[in-house]
Amino acid sequence: MTVSMQITKRIYAGNGVTRRWDVDFPFASPENIRIYVTSPAGAEEEILSDFKLNADGSELTYPTVESGKAPLAEGWNITLVRQTPLTQEIDLIRQGELDAEVLESGYDKLTLLVQELNEKVSRSIKYPVSAQPGDLETDNFLKNILSVKQDTVSASTAAVSAAQNAQQSSSSAQQAAQTALEEIASAVSTAQSTIMQTGQTVEHTLETYLSAAHEDAETARYYAEHSVGKTIGEVFFSQSSLASDNVGALPLFTGETIASASTLYPEFYAWVLAHPELQVTADGYESALGSFGECPQYVIGDGSLRLPKKAQEGVLYPWVVAYTAAVPASTAQAAEFQGALSGKADTSLANVDSNLDYVVKSYHDDESNWYRVYKSGWCEQGGYVPPNSGTSGTITFLKPFIDNHYTVASNTGNAAANNFFNLSAGFKTATSIPWYKSAAVIAGDWIACGQGAENV
Repeated sequence: MTVSMQITKRIYAGNGVTRRWDVDFPFASPENIRIYVTSPAGAEEEILSDFKLNADGSELTYPTVESGKAPLAEGWNITLVRQTPLTQEIDLIRQGELDAEVLESGYDKLTLLVQELNEKVSRSIKYPVSAQPGDLETDNFLKNILSVKQDTVSASTAAVSAAQNAQQSSSSAQQAAQTALEEIASAVSTAQSTIMQTGQTVEHTLETYLSAAHEDAETARYYAEHSVGKTIGEVFFSQSSLASDNVGALPLFTGETIASASTLYPEFYAWVLAHPELQVTADGYESALGSFGECPQYVIGDGSLRLPKKAQEGVLYPWVVAYTAAVPASTAQAAEFQGALSGKADTSLANVDSNLDYVVKSYHDDESNWYRVYKSGWCEQGGYVPPNSGTSGTITFLKPFIDNHYTVASNTGNAAANNFFNLSAGFKTATSIPWYKSAAVIAGDWIACGQGAENV
């Protein structure tokens, strides 16, 4: 085999549901896979039982249903790591047959061992590259590390205290809002008797003041109830994918680009800007997507922010805190408007002739399938039937037509005699049309035009 991937381990987060975990890094034998479970407190334990690898070693089940154990809960992590034995079992006989596969297996094993050594070294504490052998004062080096650790523990304790104070402030704000509402109700009751004695003019004035006070109290209560109680940049998991159920947070691993992030979420934008270790260039982001299908870092632009991208796992949804209290309605609405207008025309179309038709929806993919839908409902779509796909089949339209009164055309890229790719117009429906070709190796393009069934 070849060893083109440099990954030697995978770390997955438990969610109370998942039991199956992908083993997508290369290894010489399934016996070389080691499993470790880490508790929320950071305690790590190697797992020696209650797990099962499938036949090719590409998927590991832990814990197995037969073990009676529950799936890993939220806060627990499972680490799958390769540990290749430090042995050399190839015995080359003098003047014997030299098998290339045997040599390649030996080179593969050496590559795997080098990768594992690199992974271990990358987790080690190292001196600067410019350090001289005589400058390696190990005792002072370790003392500095312990000092930094103590500072980190103190900072963490202070952060926990600040979070608790924020929660207490939120609770106090809610209580103050409730007290204000009770006082308003009492004022209304007292004012009713006064209004009866002082006449209509006083009644109108008092109602105006009471209405304003009531609105202020409702606003205070709204802000108190919608206080998040979490810190900027904090990640949490929710059972809901709705923004209304996760106030103050953004869906984390969507890969979405927020064009005006510095205006809509200034605190969160500043927080990401202050953490360069969480940032990557746009090219680096795209490179990670191409190599791994995901990127755990942000892209900072000129006021814009692209969120990390990662596939959804399990039934819990990851969110990141973008602001710590309810934002004014105008800001929230601006975010909604920006999302609604993204990719739309930014010029008024009021002066466009009502009889002028134009494209309102379009699509294409990497397999040459496409469509265009016009304002009038007219639909144009086409696609590609690749070679080696048989001699007959059915095309299912991306956009259905209103009936089977549409026009179709086909063409084959192979102009040799007796080669053809045709559509069966006599058997077409509003949603599909059969095709047939002279040989399986022939490829063909097709196009269909007519009134679409979709209301635009």
